[in-house]
Amino acid sequence: MKAYLLAAGYATRMYPLTRDRPKPLLEVAGAPILSHILERVLALDDLSEVVVIANARFARAFDDWAAGLDVGVPVRVLDDGSTDDHDKLGAIGDLSFALSQVPVAGEDWLVAAGDNLLSFDLRSVQAHFLAHREALLSVRRVEPPTPGQASKYNDVTVDAAGRVTRFEEKPLHPVSDLAAIALYFLPASVAELLPRYLAHGGNPDAPGHFIAWLVGQVPVRAAPVPGAWFDIGSIEGLAHAREHFVSPSR
Repeated sequence: MKAYLLAAGYATRMYPLTRDRPKPLLEVAGAPILSHILERVLALDDLSEVVVIANARFARAFDDWAAGLDVGVPVRVLDDGSTDDHDKLGAIGDLSFALSQVPVAGEDWLVAAGDNLLSFDLRSVQAHFLAHREALLSVRRVEPPTPGQASKYNDVTVDAAGRVTRFEEKPLHPVSDLAAIALYFLPASVAELLPRYLAHGGNPDAPGHFIAWLVGQVPVRAAPVPGAWFDIGSIEGLAHAREHFVSPSR
């Protein structure tokens, strides 16, 4: 299995904290956010490589971070060539770039946002994936939006067998209380679909747009997040995570 960690955003909503430092390298409980994620990823069975997609502005900072690691699998940093929020490739554009540089080569693969703190063992989600070998979303329950306002989250509908029957990005009228986080286990065959999605005008930014399209192409399953999870999308979110997260063991 290969792991692709999306870390090329510019986090302009968190200025000035992220003006000179990438959000995934902000510290929580004494370690960069990305180190916490890596700790969880390294526990996966049969992990062959970790690929971190960075931007040109902060690639050196990620290289320095990777150089200080002492882990049992290769950790490769890719520079997507973008320099600011105006020429960024977007999450799916970055993923497509990464797959062109480091193909999955027949392996299963994990995609995770580089700003999400996970406090649970990823092996339990991996086991769910391996039981079916179909694309797998990690989902959690969310509060309904304020009447008249669109949801801040995507909307996931799942049937009795655990298959996703509907996925909509930030709907005005969600029909479910389930939303997926940016943590996906995917079979190798899904990598071949990404160029098709982009070639037909698919949105290259928010991953949810690709997932919504993917649900119409291949079987997609959902598994509940088996523990706490923090989305570091704001300065307030970072403070909340710092209050609750414990130091990594590594």
